[in-house]
Amino acid sequence: MALTVDKDFSPIKVTGTTAVDQEVINPETSLIKIKFVYWYNPTTAGDLCVLTDEYGHEIIAMRCETDGISQVWPIFTVYASIHCNDMDSGTLYIYH
Repeated sequence: MALTVDKDFSPIKVTGTTAVDQEVINPETSLIKIKFVYWYNPTTAGDLCVLTDEYGHEIIAMRCETDGISQVWPIFTVYASIHCNDMDSGTLYIYH
């Protein structure tokens, strides 16, 4: 199943699952500063959510340690593009 990305509002909302690289954010003409990410309700311990930049360098790799426990991670870095190459469950919110 592919990811659904809602970029119309802040935060950016990402739903669905993927095991292949999919572009989440491409601001095209400017850079985007990510303040933090909030992975809401990952379902099962062991589930992953991995974000990379446009070159495939890892931004953050999140792993669910306890069923249903959400995670918040500070990023505070600027990127030209954000990709997700693994999202097993939950909803990801990207605050920028």
